[in-house]
Amino acid sequence: MTTPQAAMRFGRELARTRKRAGITQEKLGGMLGASTSHMSNLERGHRSPALTLLPPLDEALGTGTRFQDLWDDLTGTGRPAWLDEIANAIQGASAVYEYQALAFPAHLQTEAYSRALIRYAAPWLSTDEVESRVEERMARAERMADAETPKLWLVVDESILLRRYGGAEATQAQLEHITKLAERERVNLQVVPLDSPKHPGNSGAFRVIVTQDNPDSVYVENAREGQSVTEADEVAHRRMLFAALQAVALAPDSSLERVREEIKRLDKA
Repeated sequence: MTTPQAAMRFGRELARTRKRAGITQEKLGGMLGASTSHMSNLERGHRSPALTLLPPLDEALGTGTRFQDLWDDLTGTGRPAWLDEIANAIQGASAVYEYQALAFPAHLQTEAYSRALIRYAAPWLSTDEVESRVEERMARAERMADAETPKLWLVVDESILLRRYGGAEATQAQLEHITKLAERERVNLQVVPLDSPKHPGNSGAFRVIVTQDNPDSVYVENAREGQSVTEADEVAHRRMLFAALQAVALAPDSSLERVREEIKRLDKA
């Protein structure tokens, strides 16, 4: 189930429960430290709930773990469900505008690079669990590489080129993969130089996902969770931020040359 659908179902249940309890949006928001507009957006399905909001929400409404369990049921959060939601949303999109500062996105990764990211980011996983997630990610990455849609626009911080996830060999293979995708125009790649004095990417990774059947959405993420937002003003703000990142980034041809330079450096090491 996609995030917008899950958010709408969650919002409808939240509205029903709140009204039955005789609590206004303003009062509930005050109990949670959230604005009335934020609560309204949650109930209308314009925002998905942050995972940290669910326990205090249940406490405020006296519902035990009802809303935590509901969100788990809607999204399957036995593993970071937002990762699956993002993957599904991207696959069905017409265009994706993405900024990354720590690693290349999952749908553009190679096997060794992906394995290193999963293994060392979650050392508690068993070998079988790691391999299962790698296989799942590779299946999606292969479909994405072979597909004509969505159109992919990717801005990355130059520091990504310098990170050695999985070692020099795995990094080189990852950079070569990105180079091939960019050369055949599967992805439009731009690199923001490390020494850029007006770097607008300090708010973290995000994606603007454009679809034909649903409102444009923004996915903002960190290492633990992600959040989907469909509010028009927030989507507009992220589009503006992406444009600002493109403005300070190297042009596509220069960005591709910078990646090739790093490949040569790794090849000589």
